[in-house]
This record gives sequence, C-alpha cells and structure tokens, in this order.
Amino acid sequence: MNGTPFKLGTFAKPGVKPFAAIVLGDDVFALGATHFAYDLPHAHLSRSASSIDGLLEDWDANFSKLQDIVATLEKEGRPGAQKLADLRPLPPVARPGKMFYAAQNFQEHVDEMLRAGMTPAGGPKFTGEKSTSDPYLFLKAPSTLCGATDDIAIPAGLKKIDWEAEIALAIGKPGKRIKAERALDHVAGFMTTNDVSARDLQIRADRPGLRSDWLNGKSHDNFAPMGPFLVPRAFVPDHMNLFIRLTVNGEVKQNGNTSQFIFTPEEQIEYASNILSLETGDIFSCGTCGGVGQGTNTFLKVGDVMETEIEGLGTMRNRMVAERA
Repeated sequence: MNGTPFKLGTFAKPGVKPFAAIVLGDDVFALGATHFAYDLPHAHLSRSASSIDGLLEDWDANFSKLQDIVATLEKEGRPGAQKLADLRPLPPVARPGKMFYAAQNFQEHVDEMLRAGMTPAGGPKFTGEKSTSDPYLFLKAPSTLCGATDDIAIPAGLKKIDWEAEIALAIGKPGKRIKAERALDHVAGFMTTNDVSARDLQIRADRPGLRSDWLNGKSHDNFAPMGPFLVPRAFVPDHMNLFIRLTVNGEVKQNGNTSQFIFTPEEQIEYASNILSLETGDIFSCGTCGGVGQGTNTFLKVGDVMETEIEGLGTMRNRMVAERA
C-alpha cells in the first residue's frame, strides 16, 4: 500500500463535541478542522463523513480521500495537530447497527470452557473440530460499547466478571451471501476489543434446558470496550498473524495469536451474511484465545485494571469500578 499508514479514532475532550480524527503517531487531526483546510477539492469529504460511521457509508472513496489528506499533512509538516495523550478515546464506530461475537473460536478456549463445565452435561460436545460445525455467533447490544480508557462498573451482586481479548472488524461495504474469499472486500478496518462477560448469569439456573443467556451474560453497560483506533484494512498486512494479549494488574492472562482461529473472520462474515444482510458499520468480534478467568475460576474485582492489546491495533486500559447506587 502506497502512502503513510494512519489510524482513525473518535475522541472527546472537555468543552468540545466528540470528533473523528486521523491519527499519525501521537498526532491527532480532527477531520472537521483538517480536510477543508487545504486546497484539495478532490479530497474533500462530505459532511456526513465527519464521523467514522459516516466514513464507512462510502468507505472505498473516503479512504482514498483520507490518503490524500494524510499526504498533504505530511508535506506541510503536520500543522494543527492535537496530542493523543490530551484526548479521551471513544469507541471508533459510535453506532454500529449489529455487533456479532464468535463463541469458542480458539481451541485453547474450547478446551478451558469444557474443563470449566460451560457446556451441556449431556449430548454431543463441540471440541473444536471445524469439519462438523459452523461458526457460532451471538449478538451483543451496541449500547454496551465504551472507550479504550473508560471505567467498567461491576453490576451489583455479581462475582464472576470475566475478560475476553478479541480482534474486531468493521464492515465498510454492505452485502448479502458474501463468499469467504471475497469477505475482506467488505471490511473497512480492524480494532482491539474485549468481550467482558458476567459468568454468574451466562448459564440460566432457572431454565437449564435453554443453556446460555447471552443477553444477561454479555450486554451490561460498558461490557464492550473498543478502540482506541480503527486501523484501515490496507494497513494490516496479515490479520491472521497478530498477537492477542491481556493483562490484569500487569499479570499476563491471555497471550495468543489470530493464527489460532478455528473459523476465520472471513468465514464468520460468510456465515452471518447467509442469514441476514450486513450493513456498513456492523462489527464482528472474532473470538478470544485461551486464558479467560473462567478457566481458573479467577475473576475481576473492583480496582482491577485490564490492559487489552492486539498487535498493531492499539492498547486499551480499563479499570473495574463499583456500580453506582
């Protein structure tokens, strides 16, 4: 890919409305203040593209314009930059229509959840054998999104709050019945995320025959930290060879690699798009590696700090706090 690699983000600071921006190293350039500042008519983004959600609506064309803007910023010496450290990162995609999550998509995670008893006592068990199964996806409410440095409240009375470091992708081109071999054409970029989970509630004791309660176990407020950046697909040379790392209070809990996926992101896109149409801004969170708290009966408590990192995509640092009364 020609041109300087860049990231995109959505940021906030006191007294200023949240804004989308280009990120070059530690320098941040608000789109609204940047793309009309130069005599580049061919690179002018539409008003709807002042947010990342808007950029995704015509991603291919907007990405080309963003490259032109970055080239000009580099030529002019990066004028008008704000410093990344002075800004609060928000979820890059503010209002995704759908958020798909892959369940048990790494062999180590399949094995640890089997050992932890998070599968039915009877009947066939999924052991990670791909040839006899399809991707298993569930939906998580978009309202669970929070930023890469936001606090996460532990819901009152819950004791088993768990972590799941994951790579996420954002859809930049809508489609239906998308073949896996063409799926990346529909991906705008990749992000770091964490599928925070309430294991206390994930299995319904009152209705054991129904097993997992995905809403209750996954969709509490701030249970989907995401960011701090959306990295355009063009700048992620191999999404199938990125490390996934999570620490709690500095102790490494997860240390995997996207090469360990059972079902690739492309296969997940094909599976989901055979069910319903994918739209711009939809998000796929593609599954976590081994090392979640459930595997060792170790869970998050008030004051704990999770750091979640996907290679090349950025690091999140989220503190667990008590839920306000």
